[in-house]
Amino acid sequence: MTIASAPKNKDKDPYRLKSVKGPEQILEPHPQSCSIEDLPQYVQDLKTSKPLAVDLFCGAGGLSLGLHKAGFDVILGCDIRPDSIATHRHHFPGCSHQSDLSSIKHLDEITEKLNHCGEISLIAGGPPCQPFSRNIRWRKHANEEVVDQYNSLNEGRRDLWESFLTVVEEVKPKAFLMENVGDIAQTGDQEIFRGIISRAEQAGYRVDARLIYAWQFGVPQLRPRLFITGTRIGVCSPFKWPEFFCEHQKDARTLNDAISDLPPLVGDWHENWQDKHSYTGPLNDFQKVMREWLPVEPGTIPDHIIRKVRTDDLETFKLMRETGLKYEELSDDQRRYEISSRALRDGEVIEKNKDLKSFSNKYNILRSDEPCRTITAHMAQDGYWYIHPEQNRTLSIREAARVQSFPDGFEFHGGPSHRFHQIGEAVAPKVGFKLGKSLFESLINKTDIDVDQKRKQYRQSLLNWYEAEDSSSSFPWTKKTGAKGELLSEKERVWKVFVGELIFGKAKCSDKEKIKDYKLITTYWPDHISFLNPSLVAARHRKFRGWKRLEKFENDLVALAEKLSEDHPWSDWIRFEDLKNIGRDWIRHCLGLVGITADRSCGTATGKLVAQLMDIPEKDILASRMLREINLGLLVGEDKDGRIYRALVAFSRSNDSLKKIKTPPNGGH
Repeated sequence: MTIASAPKNKDKDPYRLKSVKGPEQILEPHPQSCSIEDLPQYVQDLKTSKPLAVDLFCGAGGLSLGLHKAGFDVILGCDIRPDSIATHRHHFPGCSHQSDLSSIKHLDEITEKLNHCGEISLIAGGPPCQPFSRNIRWRKHANEEVVDQYNSLNEGRRDLWESFLTVVEEVKPKAFLMENVGDIAQTGDQEIFRGIISRAEQAGYRVDARLIYAWQFGVPQLRPRLFITGTRIGVCSPFKWPEFFCEHQKDARTLNDAISDLPPLVGDWHENWQDKHSYTGPLNDFQKVMREWLPVEPGTIPDHIIRKVRTDDLETFKLMRETGLKYEELSDDQRRYEISSRALRDGEVIEKNKDLKSFSNKYNILRSDEPCRTITAHMAQDGYWYIHPEQNRTLSIREAARVQSFPDGFEFHGGPSHRFHQIGEAVAPKVGFKLGKSLFESLINKTDIDVDQKRKQYRQSLLNWYEAEDSSSSFPWTKKTGAKGELLSEKERVWKVFVGELIFGKAKCSDKEKIKDYKLITTYWPDHISFLNPSLVAARHRKFRGWKRLEKFENDLVALAEKLSEDHPWSDWIRFEDLKNIGRDWIRHCLGLVGITADRSCGTATGKLVAQLMDIPEKDILASRMLREINLGLLVGEDKDGRIYRALVAFSRSNDSLKKIKTPPNGGH
């Protein structure tokens, strides 16, 4: 390792990271590092009994470190950032490869080399999260020019999850682990989340997803992240989520637990920054782990340096600490930031702004008795969200690393901005360690459930229960035959289901009355064609005016009948914008009853049934907040006439379904 001043003509960051001036650290490669060309030979010479892992979008190596401590040999790490790769190459043997994973050429190169390395047990990684994150707070305030610039920078990064899955599909590891922000599974980007699940299942993986807070695994910060795991069916056992360090945030490790042993600093790059600070010793179990996970020179603290802060900002820090005021409560003279296109593009400071609602938390003093707020890559440019709870300064590089659970022996290549960025975009090593241990157990325990057999068992059990129930569990609109026993066409069945479910779902009356209303409508208008017959429109209006509780449904039924008259694929139905009062899930549900589609969860009871099929604890399904995303295709994939789906719907509506679901299916449900 050497220390130098940052060069003036340094290669530009791929994503325009503006450097903060300060000491640059240059780390030497690991003695056993190799190139991508030499990777197969490296693996051959390794002769290890440990499972092999690959870390795509590896960054500095937070996830790599966790997997290494969990028992994996991380043979390859890939990232586009040169400073991140330099850090990864320093700490890990094998190949640390700077590569643009959006490039087909680069993907082909990586998959080709990996396919000559023998069996890969795990492919892990976190495709960049910025395109999905709602934490880009300025978007709603920025002008159109700035938004366009940001989108153009990140548009290509939205599809990097496909690059990740492409490597999985080509290499076929025993398991995979993907990390991203939870927003990828929220409204707007749900289709991407569904796409990830669908592709992984088609590739033969049993998939599970869960939103994890870092504090749940003993990391002293909030940091919510979505983790998606996949284990190959028939190759390894189902993944079991590890036990939490604590169940409640009030019991979580705090910022004080992370950094209370570090020596105090005073407001600027210290003159002898090449020297390591003296260190007296850890004060708690977490700090002890931070000293023992990797070798570190005794009595020293590396990277314990802070950014330069303006004199007036230091005065603001002091004022906020003494008065307890928040940034938005300061006087106009004490606030100086505003959002503008220039500020966003160039990082320039705009003086004297009176309307600072968008920067209400521009300066934030951390609390020592709570987990730290999430360390983000944005800290590379702005550390004012992270003001030390007791000292008049922002957090140091080492303190930020501690909050992320990087041990003191893990150092970072590059200037201060690049080191802060590497820390902020990393997967917390302790989270990677916990998940890695559980994945390791899945790999070595090859006892797998017979998915096909279990699926058949549940299908038959459902049908047995459904057919044994009285007629109240099977509404007349779900039948595939007409009054004379004739087989109905698909569109006739769709019309009847839509009519029945519209009334069943929205009319405020008893089930008996709903069935009566259904029979009234289908007697006069047995199909969508008759409902739209121009010669019958006047009579239809009169009829609906006479049926007061049905009058409000006429327009909805017209819209549905018109759609049925058009020759559109069923898959397009959920995207029709003129069905605004109906909703996508309701359309999916109706089509599912006919057997056309079946990709909608029917409630808690059904979710628990699928949890049993997938051998996932009920509490894990509920805690994951992903219940609505459980893929029912595992259960109804061979449903030709919609009977199994109707059974699921009936089951979810059954008064005692939650009680019955606790009993293993033996023909009873």
